[in-house]
Amino acid sequence: MSAPVDLLMRSFASVPRSARAARDFVVDELRRADAQARAIADFELMVSELVTNSVQYGSGAEIVVGVDAVTDGWFTISISSGVDGVLPPLDPASWTVADAEQRSGRGLGIVRALADDLSVAVTDGRLVIVCRRRR
Repeated sequence: MSAPVDLLMRSFASVPRSARAARDFVVDELRRADAQARAIADFELMVSELVTNSVQYGSGAEIVVGVDAVTDGWFTISISSGVDGVLPPLDPASWTVADAEQRSGRGLGIVRALADDLSVAVTDGRLVIVCRRRR
């Protein structure tokens, strides 16, 4: 799956507080596109988990969040971050909700459940996750 042409992108520092800023960016763009409250809430959860994982497992390089609310019939978000060291499993089919005692990864199963379509790839030292959901 290729990235949407109309993607609006914003870069964030690879720090925990960026999860809030990324959520705000996604929510604002989806509201501007008249998304339903349920879709906004679902994407808010997805971007929060994916940015948090990018901070924890990434190389410390900037995290780029993209939103496409223009493409007919779909909302799309993408998260791109530098890769360094051990990554969570890259196959979304294996993403489950982890036990509460586990220090991370609790929401990857939620991301899988909320997205209608997921793609995960490592390209040029960057992990790129694209989540799509029907409007």
